[in-house]
Amino acid sequence: MAAKLRLRGRGWALVGVLLGWATGLAGAAAAPITWDKKGAFEACLETSLDKWLSIQAQLQVNEDPAAAKLDDAAVAAWTIETIDRCRAVAQAADAASEDRFAKHMAQWRHHIYDLAADIRRKGQSD
Repeated sequence: MAAKLRLRGRGWALVGVLLGWATGLAGAAAAPITWDKKGAFEACLETSLDKWLSIQAQLQVNEDPAAAKLDDAAVAAWTIETIDRCRAVAQAADAASEDRFAKHMAQWRHHIYDLAADIRRKGQSD
């Protein structure tokens, strides 16, 4: 129960980070996450992120109306769910990795738009 409450607290902090991004803070171009250590938890986060980004970028490229429905709250919820799932899969978690992942996700628009631009340049939309 305490772990769930702690996550909820982090969840609200993550929402704050994502909403801060929405107010117009500039971010760097999409880049891979640099982990302090890389284990099963971090691998799960990366794999999940890569799949999610690919789907979101394809929606952008295809001008799918679903792309416009993505917002900070939805991304925050996805981020929290992904951390929970990866914690369960890896049977471990690292607070520093969770924080790094959350900070990376705070730049979600950049990551999606950069990947969409790469797809458009290559002409490889699915």
